[in-house]
Amino acid sequence: MTDGVIPLLDLRQIGRTPPVPHPLPPPRPGPWLDARGRPLRDLRISVTDRCNFRCSYCMPKEVFDKHYAFLPHRDLLSFEEITRLAGVFAGLGVQKLRLTGGEPLLRRNLEALIAQLAELRTPEGQPLDLTLTTNGSLLARKARALRDAGLRRVTVSLDALDDAIFRRMNDVDFPVAEVLRGIEAAQAAGLAPIKVNMVVKRGTNDDQIVPMARHFRGTDVVLRFIEYMDVGMSNGWRMDEVLPSAQVLARLREDAELVPLAATVEGETATRWGYAD
Repeated sequence: MTDGVIPLLDLRQIGRTPPVPHPLPPPRPGPWLDARGRPLRDLRISVTDRCNFRCSYCMPKEVFDKHYAFLPHRDLLSFEEITRLAGVFAGLGVQKLRLTGGEPLLRRNLEALIAQLAELRTPEGQPLDLTLTTNGSLLARKARALRDAGLRRVTVSLDALDDAIFRRMNDVDFPVAEVLRGIEAAQAAGLAPIKVNMVVKRGTNDDQIVPMARHFRGTDVVLRFIEYMDVGMSNGWRMDEVLPSAQVLARLREDAELVPLAATVEGETATRWGYAD
């Protein structure tokens, strides 16, 4: 008696992913424009939906618990697919690539993807502005390899300097000292400029606004304050926990004299401030 092999096809997968033509059709000439006629210069690429933090404003444990179904690895774009698509977008006028997640440094061998993306060029022959947003938990051990692979800049999410507040906000008891060590490693590796994002939540970490500003004053780190916002009805967002940017600025101006700075990018929505001295 011989064994018979009957191939099975999961009908649930049929039609989910449209076929990608190969080779891709050539891009139309000129940059792509949004509905307001602005050129699309930036492309954000999520390399994973997983994160090792459970920040209450982003991926709270009540929703993203051990039973939450993250994407299986086979459903993620491969590094080659990401590079191929990024190359198409570069041909359409994209000049900056931002790698995100989840937490992008959880994606194994991410340096290999960065090395591939670093080889891409704009139609004018210029390299792309390659950057990454991370929670900083793995940055200390990865910073040098990332820079060597071709990463230019990094943005780190950091919501408090007080260790107890930071551990409570990331909700996995991760120490703030490790994130600060990651920022130092990024500086030593030559990743610049480094940007730090602080999500401000009234009654949770708003007392960290001035300490954060003082900590990074006089460094090359750009500190950015972000209003607490809804992220798809998964974080229990409430208006009374929002501290408007005008109040953030008022607290900073009580501590030091500030001067407005010009926008660095045309159409930039954020307002920029620097110390008067």
